[in-house]
Amino acid sequence: MLDVRIWQEVLGHITAIERYADVALDMCRTAQLIGVRGRTAVIELPLAEAMRLLALGEQDANLAISQLPFPLQQRIRCIRSVKHDVINVDLCGGFLYPRENGEAENAELLKNLVLFQARQKNPFLLIITFNLRDTGKDDYDQFIAETLIALDNIDIKTDELREFYLGKGVRAEQPANLRRLRFCLPTFLQKIAYEKFEVTSLGAWYYKSAFYHTALFFQPRYGTSALGLTWPPIDEFRTLLRAELQLVKADPEGNVSIRELPAPVLE
Repeated sequence: MLDVRIWQEVLGHITAIERYADVALDMCRTAQLIGVRGRTAVIELPLAEAMRLLALGEQDANLAISQLPFPLQQRIRCIRSVKHDVINVDLCGGFLYPRENGEAENAELLKNLVLFQARQKNPFLLIITFNLRDTGKDDYDQFIAETLIALDNIDIKTDELREFYLGKGVRAEQPANLRRLRFCLPTFLQKIAYEKFEVTSLGAWYYKSAFYHTALFFQPRYGTSALGLTWPPIDEFRTLLRAELQLVKADPEGNVSIRELPAPVLE
């Protein structure tokens, strides 16, 4: 709970979701130690299952939550009514890891997160970290290729983007999976949130030669027609691709250097 320690003075309600009982207990103890236990709810569930429960409509949620132990029921019902301004998701592993049925748990988790936040109709900041280690290479490449084909179809030149994001090996000090995440994660989040939120990148960072970390701001949309918004959102997509990615390095003496890693953009 290092982030909570740093920001505790400006935090109101704090929700922590943790699947392992011993870690959840340590979170409760830390919250007590730093004086925020009264405003902290710790949910002992896998993150994907917790987000599914939070995203459900009222009727389905009442049925599903009633199957849980009573103290956990109370905490989840409370959290469903809270407007969360900042969400920090550290999944440790990769983004996709597709399962045998073709679905990816983390992708489903993010869809449920957006559904939950859309019900609150509140702007929020999503901070998210993934390891480059992943098994979704083919899915990433297909998503990138299909997105670029859609742009080709409306006469937008994508040759440089295709060469950079679908090329093999390391490009501009960026391994293939970093480039895939740099393209796919913000674009996927924009896609699933598009009808409810405008998504803006606040920056991204690559560190320890293993981790991709990004911050995205979700602003609710208002006044859309019954038929929804026009797709694709070229201007918003162009802005996402222009977001800076910073390479962060630290030497043994603790000196930190930060340098931008370039990528082609849509003109």
